[in-house]
Amino acid sequence: MTIRPRSDRRYDRALPLIAALTAAPLLIAAAPAQAAPGPVRYAALGDSFAAGAGAGQYDPASGACHRSARSYPQLWSSAHGPADFLFAACSGALTADVLRDQVPRVPADAGLVTLTIGGNDLAFGDAAVACLQPFTTDGHCDRALDESERRLREELPDRLATLYRALDAQAPAARVVVTGYPHLLGAGASCPVAPEPRRARFNALTDRLDDLIEAQAAKQGFHYADVRAAFDGHEACKGAAGEWIHPVTLPLWESFHPKAEGQVGGYLPSVSDAALG
Repeated sequence: MTIRPRSDRRYDRALPLIAALTAAPLLIAAAPAQAAPGPVRYAALGDSFAAGAGAGQYDPASGACHRSARSYPQLWSSAHGPADFLFAACSGALTADVLRDQVPRVPADAGLVTLTIGGNDLAFGDAAVACLQPFTTDGHCDRALDESERRLREELPDRLATLYRALDAQAPAARVVVTGYPHLLGAGASCPVAPEPRRARFNALTDRLDDLIEAQAAKQGFHYADVRAAFDGHEACKGAAGEWIHPVTLPLWESFHPKAEGQVGGYLPSVSDAALG
């Protein structure tokens, strides 16, 4: 009688499973890599410094908002090709205007938001008229700066915090870059527009404003773009060849705003570093 070995049914049943497990790594290795994420949706918010007032080439459809093709938001969009670009910045905007009119337009899935705001809440324009133009008195300048400093101390911290929270809630996944402001007139420069003490006090107010914006942005988890170093040596009254900021000029609303050179050489590099860093 021939004795045949008995088949182990458990082993027989396990063979397909063993084969499948052995092949699994090959299947995983052969799986295609995930595609790289597409361009982000970008929203640019803020005031005249974000809109590009002073840089020229304004969009006629933007009216008094003076949105410029040479503004740092438009330049960033042209260089990086976002999937969608909302250019909502508007000259004269206050934090309340951005909160009411601009933030609700930001897509919920925006990947990048830039924001320049705060100067108008301090009546920066009135202070510039009072301090940085010929034939104004020291007393008039001091009163204007006293009021700006009061607003910065008593009002702006809460206004920025409220705006930043609302923006964070509107686009929770966005990388938010907030910018500061440059010094408008260089200290020590020979300039008939304003005597040195006025310029020094105005620059000190700008520094305090920038410090507040940076601190409030950090509390919200936003990123800060400091433009002061980039503008150093290019303030108004440096001569037409070197200045990136208009002195008193026509139209008057362009006065003490960045020229096209200030947008591309001052704002754009700082914003790009913060946006991509």
